[in-house]
Amino acid sequence: MHLPEGKGGTQIDSTLMLLESEPVIGTGEWNDNQCKNFKSIENGNIVLVRKGSQAIALCQVIGDNFTDEKLTEKYINVNFRKVRILDWADNYKQPRSGLFSQGTFSSCRKNTEQYQYIDDWLKYMKSIAFTNKCAKLLRSKHNIILQGAPGTGKTYNTAAIALEVLGINDVDLTDHVTVMKKYRELQDDRIFFTTFHQSLDYEDFVEGLKPHIQTNANGESIGVTYEPEDGIFKRACNAVETDGSKDIIECIDDYLQKIKGFENKRKIPTLSGRSSLYIWWKEGNATLSTRSTNSTSKREGDYTPSPLNIEKIKLQALGKGSENNWQQYAQAFIEAVKNEYHAKTNKSVVLIIDEINRGNVSKIFGELITLLESDKRDTGNHPIKVMLPYSKTMFGVPSNLYIIGTMNTTDRSTGTLDYALRRRFAFVTLQANPEIIESHYNKLNNPELKIKAIQLFNNIKAFIMNPKHLCGDSGIDDLMVGHSYFMASSEEELLNKVEYEILPLIAEYINDGIISVSDEEKKRAFHAWLNLQPMQETEDEEINTEDEN
Repeated sequence: MHLPEGKGGTQIDSTLMLLESEPVIGTGEWNDNQCKNFKSIENGNIVLVRKGSQAIALCQVIGDNFTDEKLTEKYINVNFRKVRILDWADNYKQPRSGLFSQGTFSSCRKNTEQYQYIDDWLKYMKSIAFTNKCAKLLRSKHNIILQGAPGTGKTYNTAAIALEVLGINDVDLTDHVTVMKKYRELQDDRIFFTTFHQSLDYEDFVEGLKPHIQTNANGESIGVTYEPEDGIFKRACNAVETDGSKDIIECIDDYLQKIKGFENKRKIPTLSGRSSLYIWWKEGNATLSTRSTNSTSKREGDYTPSPLNIEKIKLQALGKGSENNWQQYAQAFIEAVKNEYHAKTNKSVVLIIDEINRGNVSKIFGELITLLESDKRDTGNHPIKVMLPYSKTMFGVPSNLYIIGTMNTTDRSTGTLDYALRRRFAFVTLQANPEIIESHYNKLNNPELKIKAIQLFNNIKAFIMNPKHLCGDSGIDDLMVGHSYFMASSEEELLNKVEYEILPLIAEYINDGIISVSDEEKKRAFHAWLNLQPMQETEDEEINTEDEN
């Protein structure tokens, strides 16, 4: 394409042809097989568009050969085919140097390195498509829940979705090891994780009163106070405004030099904005001196009833701890530092809530349930703020906070998800996928174990989805044992997964009346599966597999 007149001729930018309103590829007019192949190749074939050995895009041919004078005038090529762009090379790795050295249009035969490169790219696109779809939905809705049966990869997928929605583009999202390495780097800064449970409440999740031992300037205990302390939801919201490019610790150290000595004290607003604080630092002290401007103390001017531990202030600024005595005063100081050094930003943050259906949503979110909606957030069409009950500060949910929940659809212990929460989330169902099992064993180069695992998967699926077995309103997507249960590194490990994970789960379905199976049929099925064999059908009991085909 980029040499329509052949070697030594005019070069063109092939990318511009793909950026046409109707993308095209092209070639000159030559009396050779490459030109004939270009004209005759069937629609639907996959084409790698390249400049020499450099990949540009992967495309699918969607139109017959044609000529167009205007296109020829722009690009010199004579013959054209319309294409659909599948992916740009920026999203994938480049081929090794010299891999593609053929002429303008050459066929890649199976079992060649060239074919494998294109095939791997297509597989990568397929594997990343789910992550991209969820990230796009999350950016739009702001709140999604990944739901499905155990072992379908709900929590597993949250890390890649989080990185994608945060715009992290230096990580291969199909490589779980590198994904988790990056995930850990961002945890408690741009990614926050929690698990809902039945004892979790508003005081743990948003903010609550927590006991703090008060100490004087000498570190001696002078009593206990109850101060508001931020929960993980509030910390995640606050992280949106923290500029990671500015070293907040350096900013704090520099700011301390500016307020060194009582004569250089500063007046800063409290978080509520209804009063102010005096702050100063006595050089060499491990504490920051503070006093309310409304203080009526008759003690000397530099008396501080509320000293703040500087190291704990720094931990609080990093989101890794809190100042024991006066958390709200410490946060007011941190905000003053951020304003002084313009260390505020509006970055994206992800909060992952595992087992979201296991918590009492009303007790956990309280009045903030309304603020989760996209249009009620700080830059939405109808932004709303509420006054928090303990800190007495106005609080809104930032538009750059994204929430990913996970939900086990077989969990009957907690009932259905709160409808108020359900309306504010989009739901994505993860299904048990035998292709992932197959890919796992292909990487291990273990075809024998792959056959056993796939047969077992299909047989158990047929067993569960048998209309004679299913009870209630649960479907196969709610109940099918996830693919991760069938992925093992050895036959011994697979046997252990069957005996200690799969069979207890199916037995629970039977005991809870979710599926109805006779004792004899259960015994035969379990005996077969414990030997990694499919359950044999009988004349009286046929497992309906028509839906599988």
